Amino acid sequence: MKKSYFPADGVWLKGNLHSHTTVSDGAFEPEALADLYASAGYSFLSMTDHNLLVPHENLQDKGLLMLAGVEHDLEYSRDQCTHVVGIAPAGKRATDYPCKRYFPENLTDQQLIDMMREDGQFVTLAHPVWSRMEVKQILELQNFHAIEVFNNGTEHLCHGGNAEIYWELLLRHGRRVFATASDDVHVEGDLFGGWIWVKARERTPQAIMDAVRSGAFYASSGPVLHDFGLDGHEVFVSCSACREIHFVTYPPRGESFFAKKGEVLTEASHTLTGRERFARAVCVDHEGRSAWTNPIFFDERARVS
Repeated sequence: MKKSYFPADGVWLKGNLHSHTTVSDGAFEPEALADLYASAGYSFLSMTDHNLLVPHENLQDKGLLMLAGVEHDLEYSRDQCTHVVGIAPAGKRATDYPCKRYFPENLTDQQLIDMMREDGQFVTLAHPVWSRMEVKQILELQNFHAIEVFNNGTEHLCHGGNAEIYWELLLRHGRRVFATASDDVHVEGDLFGGWIWVKARERTPQAIMDAVRSGAFYASSGPVLHDFGLDGHEVFVSCSACREIHFVTYPPRGESFFAKKGEVLTEASHTLTGRERFARAVCVDHEGRSAWTNPIFFDERARVS
């Protein structure tokens, strides 16, 4: 029996959960940034300025649903840091803790994540490659919902935007961690390179947050996914025209498909062995841009990160 990972009812909404304005260190005024995303067809946006949570409710009439958010940063040295993005519950206008810049002598990165999680935020570990985080450090951190599998801004800065291997290692260690893609926009060149598509029951901030928390979304830097799920003992995906489709599983190794010269792939399926702890798909278009599904988890012992 065919079962989609995404809810049958609802609407697909495109959005960016990580961006910056002149409120902190971005190049665009909030109103200008909202205009740009609305004009590009986005449905929702979070302006996650550094160490400040500003709802920007006055921008709702731009055609965007505004989600209040913040990016907290701990700088451990000139070269190493931990940045964490938090998206506040719908309707929340302030944090329950002092929203400011914290320093390593004030709290650890784990304490920072816990503080944001206890505040009700959807917590994402941001651009760990750019942050020069160590694998051991990431695996020791707990209690975050997602990791940025792709960050367009840091990819443009120094090829520091793709963190799929870190995400994969978390999954192999039994962690239920979702994947997001974002612009992290600071300058114009960062725009429209990473986003998520959410399958929400309706076009409201609350429905978006419900969908994000349940994993009913996928991350992309280009391809569009139409469906993903299980059909008996097979995992399947359908997508816009791509050159590669990869099924990533563990501990078995999954399977990859490649389009023949002059052809495209729009769907594929992979037969499961029954030993998989999770299965996910990655679709790559002819420009090398990817879309990442969240995993289907088969191991009930896997713990929410």
